Amino acid sequence: MKDAIKERLKKPQTVVSVAAAVLFIAAFAFSYVKWGGRMLDLVSDTQGFKDWLQSFGVWGRVIFVGIRSLQTVVKIIPAEPLEIGTGFVYGTLGGCLLCFAGTFLGSLVIILLTRLFGKRVISLFVPEEKIRELGFLNDEKKISGLLLCIYLIPGTPKDFITYLTCILPISTTRFMVITMLARIPSIITSTWCGAELGESNYKVSALIFGATLILSLLGVVVYRRVILARAGSEKAKRTVGSRVKYR
Repeated sequence: MKDAIKERLKKPQTVVSVAAAVLFIAAFAFSYVKWGGRMLDLVSDTQGFKDWLQSFGVWGRVIFVGIRSLQTVVKIIPAEPLEIGTGFVYGTLGGCLLCFAGTFLGSLVIILLTRLFGKRVISLFVPEEKIRELGFLNDEKKISGLLLCIYLIPGTPKDFITYLTCILPISTTRFMVITMLARIPSIITSTWCGAELGESNYKVSALIFGATLILSLLGVVVYRRVILARAGSEKAKRTVGSRVKYR
């Protein structure tokens, strides 16, 4: 066993992959420690976040897209405060477009990393238990509809799924089109909430936030009780069917 490992480590591709994975882990840890808490504090202070971005002029939008892309990849801060913050700064539509651009770029980075390094990257961000839970996405005939539902419903594990694209039975283009379009309603509600907050419409902002929270909680219930339950029942049927054939 040790000799086999040594032989694999001698291969240039393996050495490069391991080195890249180590660098990626180090970059993630450094980003989280250095900027994670600071960025969360900054985004939580909507006026401070607005003043900070506007101090860069037109480049503030570019900086935000970079922050959003980084957040999509390494999750140093939650997505929702960032979306609300950008709605506060740039309005509903402007904030939505910037969040969309950042999410798109970050998702492409994730897909590139997983295509290059496969399970080395997946295992860093997706627990084995979650990979098994999402096993129902391996159905090539139903994956498009399932992805559309999961990404439309608030509260579902969207962040994990992007890391699994290299092992899912769907092309990168098709995956990106379905999931990015399905993300729009969730992003709009968050940026709308931030925009109303920026206009001092606190009641409207609170109503949007409350409705989004309720939908997220319902989304978790729907995901757990409907999607996962159905996936479990289909898996059980396939298992029984295979046993019958075997007999």
